[in-house]
Amino acid sequence: MAMTNLSLSIIIPSYKSPHLSTVINSLRGIGALEIIVVDSSPEKPDVVDEDVTLVWLQRRTPAGAARNIGAARAKGEYLIFVDSDVVFTERSRSAVIEAVRRKTQSVICGHYIADRENDPFFPLLQNLILDYRMTRKPSSDSDDWWASSHFLMLRNFFEEVGGFNNSIETYEDVEFFSRCRNLGIKFEITHDFEAVHYKNYDFKGFLADYYHKAFNSFQVRRRYPHVFKGSSAKLGPAIVLTWLAGALVPFWAVLSAVVPASLTPAIAGILLLLLACPVALWPVMLKGLPPAWKLRALAVWPFLGMSVTAAIASSAAVWYSKRALEEARSLSDLFMAFACVVARTGSPIQIIHFVTARCNLRCRHCFYKEELDAKDPGEMSLNAVDKATREIGPVLWYSLAGGEPVLRNDLVELTGIIQRNCRPHIFSLPTNGWYVEKTFRAVQEILQRHERMNLLVFLSLDGPRQVHDSIRGEGSFGRARQTMERLRPLQKFYPNLYLNVTTTVTPDNYKVSPAFIKEIADDFRPSAISINLFRYHSFDHPPVPEEVIDGYYLTVKAYEKILKDSLSKNYGFFAGKLLKAKEIMQKELIYRVAKNNEFVTPCTAGTLSYIIFEDGRVQPCEVLDDSIGALSEAESSPSFKDIIKSPEAQKLRKRIKDSRCMCTYECAMSTNVLFNRPLTLRLFGRVAKDIFK
Repeated sequence: MAMTNLSLSIIIPSYKSPHLSTVINSLRGIGALEIIVVDSSPEKPDVVDEDVTLVWLQRRTPAGAARNIGAARAKGEYLIFVDSDVVFTERSRSAVIEAVRRKTQSVICGHYIADRENDPFFPLLQNLILDYRMTRKPSSDSDDWWASSHFLMLRNFFEEVGGFNNSIETYEDVEFFSRCRNLGIKFEITHDFEAVHYKNYDFKGFLADYYHKAFNSFQVRRRYPHVFKGSSAKLGPAIVLTWLAGALVPFWAVLSAVVPASLTPAIAGILLLLLACPVALWPVMLKGLPPAWKLRALAVWPFLGMSVTAAIASSAAVWYSKRALEEARSLSDLFMAFACVVARTGSPIQIIHFVTARCNLRCRHCFYKEELDAKDPGEMSLNAVDKATREIGPVLWYSLAGGEPVLRNDLVELTGIIQRNCRPHIFSLPTNGWYVEKTFRAVQEILQRHERMNLLVFLSLDGPRQVHDSIRGEGSFGRARQTMERLRPLQKFYPNLYLNVTTTVTPDNYKVSPAFIKEIADDFRPSAISINLFRYHSFDHPPVPEEVIDGYYLTVKAYEKILKDSLSKNYGFFAGKLLKAKEIMQKELIYRVAKNNEFVTPCTAGTLSYIIFEDGRVQPCEVLDDSIGALSEAESSPSFKDIIKSPEAQKLRKRIKDSRCMCTYECAMSTNVLFNRPLTLRLFGRVAKDIFK
């Protein structure tokens, strides 16, 4: 390798590539800091070179995920991603060196060389199509022009965007570049950044390649419509119209065969015109080709149009059938939840799951501090969570808790298991915001995997910087602010992400809490603010100080003034009105319980909602320290349904009802407001009044 003089890392995703050594050799003259090959072939590739870092994966890994793995190991200021069938030329090596030395702030995309003399027909046609799409004059001033076979970008930009989407196997490059563009990152197509494409096609493979790409592009664009907002497929009107013309040929042919009288001279003329439409591409895309190859392209083109059209039609059928089934299942889940509310047999609609006891902070008001200091966190394994959530089934709301949930390295997988088995309509994730990038990566990947999930991230803030840091730890306020700003751009791509703030009124902050609410609304701009009242972690406890309760009341009133229509804007009109009314009613009831020790409603804890602790213990709520069983992955262990139907659970439900159990536990009070008949009627009365005022 040439002497290292560029802060540049080259990353090559590879799978069974016969050209890998040739590709690596073509990159040596750049003088990069390192070359990283991420390979997932069944057999380890023979890359015997101390200057090349080989990451050999044990299972087939899509290109986007492989690029992410390589980027995570890279040390350079700039990254080049190169496909394992792309060979650089001297011009492209010089273009890379020049771009890095001038500290380019754009993504530099290259293009394929179309060797009109030596390339086989189908690879040449493919390269000419790609070259035309990438380099033709744009119809607008957008930066909607890129190529992913080989491109260079600042590592900071790559990290800002969050890398490639690990949940899609193809079209991941277009999805990635669409996010780049929407975040304001600029692109350049540089003619000197050229490469030879070592891929061969026959007629069948050529059509199959376009079929699969068109099929997957339809799927991905509908999975992430906001990512692709304003983004074109870069085909251009000439390609679209000629492919459409080719796709119409079989329609007219079938019609003529079924109804021979329909094949009039006029129709025959139209058919010939449709077949000849690709001639329009000769001067712009096929220029310089021998006449025989142009005629060959003319013969192939209608089949290409048919292949793309068939792919889009079949992809649409798959997509909308799948969506219809999902909607039917969602309605079924809602009906099951309604049945649970009516029957009140102990089946849950709400789960609060403490997925870890680990936390990096020790907040002064935390009722969980003793568990946080335990040497062994005793967390449920993914297998145990899978078993338990399959037994739980569909719920309306599933909330993770801790500890600090993002400390679980398997948080994305854990969330996926819960989403698959419980399909909650609302999924909430609390965090103290300390781990900025870790939180961002987890939230982004969760949203990419589950595009229909309504994810509510709750960021904890307990006062202005000095107060917050005195309660939670030095620097925690600044980290929380960074996390909020890091997550905010995700809402542009995933509108089902809601960034909320939780603030707890405690003896340490009650004096500043009312004024702090406006600071949260103005500076953090959350989708909603959840206000909690300091409480103890046991049923028998000293009274909460009067001044703290009064501070809570003033804080709630300050938030009511801010609310107005903000929740309707963030959550939709009716959902926002309902959430606003629920929040106000819930706080009023909590205040009455805390201030007057007043019984305000029968409690649904242990009937409609449950707590699962990190070690598998099941309780009706956080306040009653009565475990009704424990979950584990052992086949002999009781199921969740066994636990909630057990004599212990039935006795506890009866005790809660007969003793008129009451507390200020916010999660239980939310369920009470929504699903206890007298309160529910009052709630919807307030919603109606708010709508028609």
